[in-house]
Amino acid sequence: MKKNMIVKGVFAFALCFFFSGISHAQDWKSILSGVANAITEGKTNTSSFSIAGTWKYAEPDCKFTSDNLLAKAGGEVASKKVEEKMTDILSKLGFTDGCTYTFNEDGTYSSTVKGRTTNGTYTYDAETGELQLKTRLGLKFNAVVSRNVLAPKKMSLLFKADKVMSLMQTIGGALGSKSSDSILGTANSLLNEYDGLQLGFALEKQ
Repeated sequence: MKKNMIVKGVFAFALCFFFSGISHAQDWKSILSGVANAITEGKTNTSSFSIAGTWKYAEPDCKFTSDNLLAKAGGEVASKKVEEKMTDILSKLGFTDGCTYTFNEDGTYSSTVKGRTTNGTYTYDAETGELQLKTRLGLKFNAVVSRNVLAPKKMSLLFKADKVMSLMQTIGGALGSKSSDSILGTANSLLNEYDGLQLGFALEKQ
């Protein structure tokens, strides 16, 4: 019996030493981030999540369709570069602090960009994260809702290459932007430079 107690004591001491080493090698934030990312890998959209409510524009966002493509593009450096360019593009289109999206429980939505409000309907699949917006004029835009458990009050709307270009062209035309051609040109060059890139923006719930 004493032998078993000694073995258990050595094992407990080894565990303490092991976790003590981890605490010096990594801070708690990085550990928690790693755990959260591992848990939510491919599962950032859950059936319990609802997009109903009013969301305010927070910042640009981008995502590569696979880790392999991200690595080829240059990893986080590429993401930062894209987001910096998207900041300028979106601000010219009117995506600033006053930009909001409101999703109602009855399947209707409204968006306000640069003081101009657009109304329509939407469908959202919480299992796949797929969101479709349909304006009163019949224009449809498909997006993917991306979330992170570390920021429960935020979500990103990400669009595929053809849809984001169509969205920007529609917004630019509606706002009468004089620099819409330049905006579209910059966005198009980003999409051509980085294959498998999705562009969009993050929203924060009010």
